[in-house]
Amino acid sequence: MSSKQVRVGMVGTGGIAYVHEAGYSECGDLAQIVAVCDVDEQVARERAAPYEARVYGDYRALIADAGIDLVDITVPHRWHYEIALAALEQGKHVLVEKPMAMTSEQALHLIQTAQAKGVKFTVAENTHFVAAYREVERLLAAGAVGEIRFVRTYIAGSEVARIKSEASWIGSLENKGVILDSGVHSFYLMRWLFGGVRDIQAAAYRILPESQVDDNTIAFGHLANGAVFETTQSCIVEAPWTERLEVHGSKGSLIVDHLVNPTLVYFKGADDVEGTPIVSVPYEPLAWKYLSIIAEVRDVVQAILDDRPPLIDPLYGYHAIQVVEAAYLSIAEGRVVSL
Repeated sequence: MSSKQVRVGMVGTGGIAYVHEAGYSECGDLAQIVAVCDVDEQVARERAAPYEARVYGDYRALIADAGIDLVDITVPHRWHYEIALAALEQGKHVLVEKPMAMTSEQALHLIQTAQAKGVKFTVAENTHFVAAYREVERLLAAGAVGEIRFVRTYIAGSEVARIKSEASWIGSLENKGVILDSGVHSFYLMRWLFGGVRDIQAAAYRILPESQVDDNTIAFGHLANGAVFETTQSCIVEAPWTERLEVHGSKGSLIVDHLVNPTLVYFKGADDVEGTPIVSVPYEPLAWKYLSIIAEVRDVVQAILDDRPPLIDPLYGYHAIQVVEAAYLSIAEGRVVSL
């Protein structure tokens, strides 16, 4: 690898891949997309053209390319583990879209393989780079809300068109459902900011008849410090994709909602009716997610160049999948499941 540039091979050309590509473009001369792979080689050729990149129809050929330093994986969930493992075993750095794998056992294997090979590996978890959550982290460290009592998260938007499309994998059994698809974001956040989930009880619903998996879920339980959490995940909401976070403590509360202006408000107690808008967090209902993914990609590139761990700890992604598994076990057996 050039000491001043990371050469990237893209595996997958779906919608999220466009944002990853934008992230590498934002890196300037520090990163270059040199290869693109898709099972449809014509699609790969079209996507590779702007970068004058090499084209592959088989990910194994891309991984074998000696001119690639970092493999970026944006394929359907079921392929994450297989492709990431093959790339790591070839000594490539890897950035894989969430979820890291379909099971926690697979996720841990990827982490251990990366450690054994001495390469950088992490999951594309943009949550860590959302401006509002970074500010929440700062306020929590400053003791703004006191002892945390209750945390609520909500992630919602519409996947209805893709679920109804026979060409999409979103509503298929191989995708497992919305807990694995978007719940990992909430569970990563709970690990990052609150020490993780201690136990969970969940309920799942399938609203759309075309879907083979859950498209609306509710879960609750305890965090590491004993505080209560509640989380809702839905992909049947006809509104712009959003995330909401509420943190309630002994001294006050923090409310984040990406569809509301101001996006982050700090309440200093029960009598603080108006609250204090945190103006350092911009109101960007259509850009907050895009910008956080750009930042996530840039951090991985810089981590490789600086020879440091990426800011996204893959063990937090591993924890998120452990919580997903516990949630599905809770749904199947109708009980609280401890981690």
